[in-house]
Amino acid sequence: MFYKISSFCAGLFLLLGATLVFLPEMVYWLFGLPQNELGDFLAKRAAMLFLGFSVLCFLSRNTQSTDVRRIVSAAVWVSMGGMALIGAYEFLRGYAGIGIWMAIMIETVTSVLFFRIWLMSDNPENDRDV
Repeated sequence: MFYKISSFCAGLFLLLGATLVFLPEMVYWLFGLPQNELGDFLAKRAAMLFLGFSVLCFLSRNTQSTDVRRIVSAAVWVSMGGMALIGAYEFLRGYAGIGIWMAIMIETVTSVLFFRIWLMSDNPENDRDV
């Protein structure tokens, strides 16, 4: 399961990173936000975080180490879960538009999947299943 989820997320994070660098206006449109230079600057910086997560997931996808799986899973679980919470908060306070829910759903699913891997990796008997 770790291999499949990490491989998928590596591609997803690469796509998100490239979008934030080359097409930040797409994110403004999706989230219903006004485009400005500060937003472009922050989008490009956020893109580097997504590209880093892409590399992390891609390079760790074949690991047999339970410790590595737990570390990677915890990092992605916390980051994506936090992004989902912030997205929901920003929607509820009226800052982000309805399109933010697509991101929230993807972030929530990603967070839950990596949380599940993190939990399963705690038990050495589950090594084959992770």
